[in-house]
Amino acid sequence: MEKIKDYIINLLPSGMVGVVIAIFENLFLNPNSDLSESILIYFIFGALIGTVSELAVSWTIYKTSSKLLSYLAVLLADGLSVFLLLMLLGTHQAYGWQAVLNIILITEILAFVIAYFSNQEYQNFNQSLESIKDNLKGRE
Repeated sequence: MEKIKDYIINLLPSGMVGVVIAIFENLFLNPNSDLSESILIYFIFGALIGTVSELAVSWTIYKTSSKLLSYLAVLLADGLSVFLLLMLLGTHQAYGWQAVLNIILITEILAFVIAYFSNQEYQNFNQSLESIKDNLKGRE
């Protein structure tokens, strides 16, 4: 159950990145697009890309225990995933390379913010566990 909760906690902000991209597309690239449809599609894409980023972070932390490398893994996994998705969707042909770069930049910034706050949450959780562990040692 805890894994499902953690997964949902990752999905929501990642999906919201997709919503931001849908709004960006509607405002600056294609005002004639159906915003509600774009929000739904990009929410799903954001959630999937967020899952890839989360897996990259988990793997990096597991292998190296380096916070810097985990942030780099987020940026690489997110950037590569978004780039590949945009190429698949033909965004570069429809809107040009500037639009592709803008979308990647927006997602990279938001992914970094999500990673930072997730890391803070895990650090706080680990700190509380360490405190409980120290209290239990003191009772022995």
